[in-house]
Amino acid sequence: MLSQLKHVCKFRFVSQRLPNISSKLLKVNYAATAQSTNKLTVQSIQKADISRMLHVTWNNDTANRYPFVYLRDNCQCSECFHESSLQRSFDTVGHLKMKMDIQPERVDVQPRSRLAEEERAWNEVVDVLQNGEEISVTWPDKHVSVFNSEWLHSRRLTEEQDISKGTSTLNREGVIFWNAEQLQGKIPRHDFRVSDHFEVKAKFGANNLAYTSGDLPLHTDAPYYDYVPGLTFLHCIEQVSSEGGANQFVDGFHAAQQLKENDPNTFNLLSTTRFAFVDFGKDAFGEFNKKFPRLTIELGENDQVIRFSFNNHVRDSVMLVSPEKSIQLYEAYLAIGRMLRDPANQIEHKMIPGDMVTFNNSRVLHGRSAFKITQASNRYLQGYFLDWDAVYSRMRVLAKQFNIPFGL
Repeated sequence: MLSQLKHVCKFRFVSQRLPNISSKLLKVNYAATAQSTNKLTVQSIQKADISRMLHVTWNNDTANRYPFVYLRDNCQCSECFHESSLQRSFDTVGHLKMKMDIQPERVDVQPRSRLAEEERAWNEVVDVLQNGEEISVTWPDKHVSVFNSEWLHSRRLTEEQDISKGTSTLNREGVIFWNAEQLQGKIPRHDFRVSDHFEVKAKFGANNLAYTSGDLPLHTDAPYYDYVPGLTFLHCIEQVSSEGGANQFVDGFHAAQQLKENDPNTFNLLSTTRFAFVDFGKDAFGEFNKKFPRLTIELGENDQVIRFSFNNHVRDSVMLVSPEKSIQLYEAYLAIGRMLRDPANQIEHKMIPGDMVTFNNSRVLHGRSAFKITQASNRYLQGYFLDWDAVYSRMRVLAKQFNIPFGL
């Protein structure tokens, strides 16, 4: 039986004065902030190309460093961050480079509600710039990311930290395809979000990227729970007749083993360093706010992989490591992410009505290709979560009933 250890994690967020900044820093235009205000605003910014970080000094004379890759990954614009689901829509693995050499072309401090410069007199613009309530970053592809100063400060990277370290076939292989009639009335369901099941259907104002018609990158479900669902069931009720809407599956344990053999240092980093995952918003049952720090690769006895967790759209913008280590962690994240996207590691299947797929959520990642809704067809799945405890209980009952050896 899979065993799960509960890790006690201690986090200390530190905002400290930076050491003497290297003369190789490139200073960019900034606005001094009035010291008399209690509102936290930006006093100055400096772009350090060698360390690949943005240095931000606040109006309380503390300073923090933000890697450029972190800023690009956590852009809050409508293209990169899905407004209603409050989840990352930026494809980190697909768009960032392994070299981590992304550099902004321009960084400015600006007010929160700045009008176009041509609509203001020059002296009025300068006056307003002294508020320092936002940082605007222009990237080489001309994409612009704007960060509110209070938002950015609340997600400052730590300069110091202390993080303490359904059948036998399903258990072995991780994924099974069924005909739904085979399982009708035979599945004890577990309640994970008040409702006894969830519906996967594109809808307006979606509170999860799964409920849109776009690409859904490979992921494991609900890593923001301490007690993660063990099994996921997806039952196809309706499928689009056009292209798209197919599911992809990847064995995370296999990818972890590949990584261990080819890049043991990256494997070690991902098996010892946590990402925080978060899910918050509002649904029919009210507001929810779930968060948990988790290893990408969790090891058990004899260093065997017992859990693989990967979910880009609910990976938190708060990182639990130092600025320097965050760059290493991004490199590791992209390495395993691209390994997961290797076609040689994937299987793809487009379900038809009546199909059901069951997979080990601690091991198997799943995704979905984009699809187009028409008046004639839509895509509609019903999903269920199930505990391994319930599966093993049923297996023991059947083993006793049919006199079959069962070791768990």
